[in-house]
Amino acid sequence: MTDPAISSIFSTREIEAAALAAYREGRQAASQQKYGKAIRFYTDALSYEGTPTLFQARVHEYRGLCHWLLSDFDAAEEDYQAALTISNDAEQIARARVRLGELADFRGDFEEADNLYRQALTEGLTVGNILVVGRARRGLGILSRKKGDTENAIRHLTQALAAFRQMGEAREQARVMTSLGRARHARGEYQYALNAHNEALTIFESLNDRWRVVQTLTDIGECHQALYDTANALHYHEKALKLAYEYGANLLKPEIQRNLGVDMVEQGRYDEGLVYLHLALDGARHLGNKEQEALALYNIARAYLLHSQAEDADPIVAELVQIAELLNADRFRALASFVRGELLFHQGQQAEAVAELNAAMLSAQTSVDRGVLWKLHATISHVVDNPQIAAVHRTIAAEFIRQTAEPLQDQHLKSCFVFAPPVLAILNLAGINPAKL
Repeated sequence: MTDPAISSIFSTREIEAAALAAYREGRQAASQQKYGKAIRFYTDALSYEGTPTLFQARVHEYRGLCHWLLSDFDAAEEDYQAALTISNDAEQIARARVRLGELADFRGDFEEADNLYRQALTEGLTVGNILVVGRARRGLGILSRKKGDTENAIRHLTQALAAFRQMGEAREQARVMTSLGRARHARGEYQYALNAHNEALTIFESLNDRWRVVQTLTDIGECHQALYDTANALHYHEKALKLAYEYGANLLKPEIQRNLGVDMVEQGRYDEGLVYLHLALDGARHLGNKEQEALALYNIARAYLLHSQAEDADPIVAELVQIAELLNADRFRALASFVRGELLFHQGQQAEAVAELNAAMLSAQTSVDRGVLWKLHATISHVVDNPQIAAVHRTIAAEFIRQTAEPLQDQHLKSCFVFAPPVLAILNLAGINPAKL
C-alpha cells in the first residue's frame, strides 16, 4: 500500500547522506509492507537537523501512512498535521490534506472529510498536481457512495480514474477500480462490480500489494454474498482472513469477519456466524470505524430477527439508529430504519413497522441502493394488510430483481440469485419464471 514516486522534487544535495539513506530504507521497507520497520527508518531520517522542510514534510506523510496502516490513528494524524504545516510547498500541503481527509472519512466524520477533500482538490488543480487531484476525487467519490449518492460517486471516481491513467499510475488506477466496484455494488450492479474488482485484483497481484489483494478478495466475496452464492463468498472471505492474519493486516479484519459472519448465518451456521459478527463489531469499535460498526450492528440485528430473537435485537437496533444519525448519511439511515421496521413487526407493532419501513424506503431510494430496495419492498408486501398495496410492492421488488439478474453474465451466479429462497418467493408471487430472467 505504498505511494508512487514523490511528485514534489527536493534537492538531495541539501540532505545529509545518512538522512537520505534512512529515508530510502524506509521507502523500501514500506514497499515490502514492513510498516513497523519503515517507521523506524523514517524516524531516523527525521532525527537529522538542517534537512529541507519539504523533505521533513514528505517523511512525515509517509510515516503517517505507515502508522495508519498499523491502526495507530493518533500517530498518523500527528504526522499528517506535521506534513501539512512544516513546509510551505503547495503540492505537499495538498497531499497532506488528502491524507487527513482519508483519516476523517475512516472515523466517520464525513463532513470534515468532504471539506478536506474539496480544499485539496482546489489546491491540486491550482498547482496542476494530477496525483492530488485524482486522490481528492477518489475521496469525494467514496464519500458520495457512503452517503448514498452513487451517481455522484461514479462521476468523481471516473474522473479520478482518468487522472491516474493520464499519469500511467497503475496502483492508483487499481485503487479507483476498487472504489468503482464498491459504488457499483451499492447500486446493485454486481456484474460491473465484479468486473472492476477483478481488474483491480490483477493489478494488485502484479504489484505484490498484499494488503490490497486481501481487500479485493473481500470485495469479490461480498458480491457473491449479495447474489446468494454463499459457498464462493465463504471461500473468498476465508482466504482473505487467512491472508490478513498472515500479513498482519489488522485494519482489514473487522470487515472480513463481518462478511464471514453473514456467510455463515446464510448457510445456517448461526452460532458460528454470530461469533464472527460480534468479533467484527468489537474490532470496528476498537479501530473507531463507525461505518464498519454500523454494518456489523445491522447484520447482527438481522441475524437475531431471522431467528425471532427480538429481545436480543432490540438494543442492537437502538445502537444502530444512533450510529446512523452520527454518520448522517442516507445509506445508513435506510439500513437502520429497515431493521427497526422489521423489529417493530416482530414486536407486534404493525402500523409503526410500516411507517418505519416507508422511511427506510425513502432513504434507500435517495441512495439508489437496489440491493436494499427489493428486500424492502418484499418486506413491506408481507407487513401491510391491503392486498392491492402488497401486490404493488411485490411487483416493484420483482422489477428490481429483474434489473439485478439480467446483466449477470455468469450463469451460475444468476442461478444462485434467482433461485435463492427469498428471491424465488417474490418471483413466484409475481408470476415470473426465474429461468426466463
